[in-house]
Amino acid sequence: MKLKFLVVSSLMFSVYSCKNDEAAYRQAILGSWDVYASEMNGKPNDFMKNGYFIFTADNLVTSNTIPENQSSAYSVKKDKLEIDGIDDFNMHIIRLDKDTLWLKGKISYYDMKYFMVRRQ
Repeated sequence: MKLKFLVVSSLMFSVYSCKNDEAAYRQAILGSWDVYASEMNGKPNDFMKNGYFIFTADNLVTSNTIPENQSSAYSVKKDKLEIDGIDDFNMHIIRLDKDTLWLKGKISYYDMKYFMVRRQ
């Protein structure tokens, strides 16, 4: 009986923690971010030089990486960021705090990493 209680309690805590983490990611990503470095296939590149992302609470993002600087819908699910309008933009959030956002994932067939700082 105690084992069953512990298993159920652990599962409930895990689900609750994931939901809170997801809400924390959605809140923490809001604002303007400037790309200060990027990597393609493990090597530094200038692909994202002068890149920026502006995330709003209504789940829209504006970026100079989106054609014609249009706003696109975005979603944060667990530790993943997806942006509509950028081919295959489905990145893992590997660091997100007050002033730092790091993303990594595959875009097309390239392994990409983006390193961003919150705009002041």
